[in-house]
Amino acid sequence: MDKGEESGMVAYHISVPGSVGSEYAARMREFLSEELRNLEKKGALFHLEEKDQGDRTVFHLYHRHPGKPKDRGIRHSLGDAVADYFLTVDEPAWIRRIISKEFDYRNPEETKVIESYARHILDEEGEEGGSGHQDRRQKVSRHVSRYLQRHRTLAVDGFFRFRMKRYRHLLVKLVEHAIDEYILDREYQEFINLLRYFVSVQKPKVSLVHLFHCGKRRFHLLDADGEPLSLTEMDGTVQELMDHSLSQEDMIVSSLLTVAPDRILLHTVDPDETIIRTLIQIFEDRIQVCDGCPICRTAPMEKLDSID
Repeated sequence: MDKGEESGMVAYHISVPGSVGSEYAARMREFLSEELRNLEKKGALFHLEEKDQGDRTVFHLYHRHPGKPKDRGIRHSLGDAVADYFLTVDEPAWIRRIISKEFDYRNPEETKVIESYARHILDEEGEEGGSGHQDRRQKVSRHVSRYLQRHRTLAVDGFFRFRMKRYRHLLVKLVEHAIDEYILDREYQEFINLLRYFVSVQKPKVSLVHLFHCGKRRFHLLDADGEPLSLTEMDGTVQELMDHSLSQEDMIVSSLLTVAPDRILLHTVDPDETIIRTLIQIFEDRIQVCDGCPICRTAPMEKLDSID
């Protein structure tokens, strides 16, 4: 029995890898101190010690005047501190290890990009409108708090390695999903770059076209005089390029590549829509977004040649 328990205090012992001066200890110290400050504002009395024990740092937490309600609140706060440590230190390390070891991505830059995809998926909206991060924090905190009901000693890294195997399995699935998204986006960007190059070397056939975006996939093409544009058969090179389809965007992109305008004036009420950003990526300085002109306000819809 340690001196705290001998004096009637209740003690918890939480350890992390690394010496007292390590980054691991610094992060745990930060999260524990924050939770203990909050508890002390509510009248709880604490004594915190930290010691090197081999290649680990052990945080000894003693609190006076124990009782079931107070002890429950303390376990909850310790659960929050450990959860914050896990989500900040261990979870990112797990994700990086899964990417490199289980999916064999060794390039540091590529690993970093895939990790950012995984983080984005993790932090998307959680249950009942909450954040994904907050949902995970609450779940991990509850898991730790329940463990501390029966155990006074917690080795943080060992706890997550051996008692949260299902969580790690979910992270493997998450990384697999992130890699799929990464590959799809990379292939998409490669195709965009191919189309961009084709536009840069393409000789213009007409000086100007008006492109009206009427929502989602609905577009209309007018010539420089505001008349519906008649499309000839798709150019053979364009046809070959568009065998790699842009899904929703492929029809309007192929039409513009066939017409080969020197300049595109894009009329849209939603310049942030994905398809608009795609067109701007492909046609670059050949495309200009209209900021409001007479043709936007007066062009009769029945004259517009729909391309769907």
